[in-house]
Amino acid sequence: MSKQPGYQNSGYKFFDAGFIGLGKLSKGRMSEWPEEERKVTYEAFKKGFENLQDEVADAKQNGKQAFIKEHTLFLLGPDKWFSTFYQDDTLEPLQLHDRENPRSPHTNPTNLPDSFLLSMQPIFQIRHPALMFPSMLRVQSKSFEGRNINEPSLYSTFTLSPSRMLFDWYLINASHWKPKVIDADDIMDDPNVVRQLCIETQLDPDAVQYEWEERHEENPIFARFLSTINASKGVVKGLDSRTLDLAAEKAKWMQEFGNEDGEKMAQFVDDAMPDYEYMLSQRVRAA
Repeated sequence: MSKQPGYQNSGYKFFDAGFIGLGKLSKGRMSEWPEEERKVTYEAFKKGFENLQDEVADAKQNGKQAFIKEHTLFLLGPDKWFSTFYQDDTLEPLQLHDRENPRSPHTNPTNLPDSFLLSMQPIFQIRHPALMFPSMLRVQSKSFEGRNINEPSLYSTFTLSPSRMLFDWYLINASHWKPKVIDADDIMDDPNVVRQLCIETQLDPDAVQYEWEERHEENPIFARFLSTINASKGVVKGLDSRTLDLAAEKAKWMQEFGNEDGEKMAQFVDDAMPDYEYMLSQRVRAA
C-alpha cells in the first residue's frame, strides 16, 4: 500500500514502547516499582503517540492522509498490560490526549483517545494463529536474549483478543468509517479481495503493489521482524493456512521447540481460535 496516491506512510510508532512494557512484565507489579522507572515506561508510550500525531500533522500539511501501520497489541499502554497480567495491580491510568480534541472521552480498549481512533478508517489484518504465533516465538527468541515461550513478555502476545475488542468497539462507535478485516491468506492468494477492500475504504486498487525491490533494514530488531518481506521481491506463495493440518503442525512444534513448549504452543493456538474465527467471519470478501 506504500504507493497509494494521496497517502503518506507511517509505521510502528509504538514498537519500542510496546517491547519496553512487555519486556518488564516479569519484574512484578508495576505499582511496586520505583516511581522513576514507572515514569520512564509511561513516557515511552506517550512519546510513541506524540510521534504518531506528528506524522499525521505532517501528512495533513503536505495535503495528504496518513496511512498508519501498527500492531493492535502495542496500542495498549503498560498500565493495561500490567493490570491484566497482575489483576490486583493498582495503577494510575495512562491518559493520552488528542491535540485536535483534547477533551475527547475514552471508551475504547486501547490507551489512545476515542477522537483519534474515530478519525481513522480501521483495517484489521489477521492471520491464522498456527502460523502467526510460532513465527512470533522464532523472531522474538532471536531478537531478545533469554526470550522463550515461558516468558510473560512473549506468551502475552499470543492473543487476538485486543484486535477483537477494538474491532467490536469500532462496530458500535464508528458512524462513518466502519472497520474492515482482511485475512493474510486473501492478501497472498486472492487479488480480488484486496481490490474489494480498496473499493470499500476508498483506496486505489490499481496502486496496490504485488512486486517490489528487496529492502535493507538498519535496525537489527526491525530487520528480524521484517526479514521475510524485506528479502522478498513480491507476494510469497505457499505461506497460507488453507491446507493447514493442525495435528501435523503440533508435531513440528514439538520437534522444533521441545515436547513441553510444543504442547504449550498448541494450547495458545487453540485458545486464540475463537477470536480468529470471529474476525475471519467479518472479513472482506470478493464482490
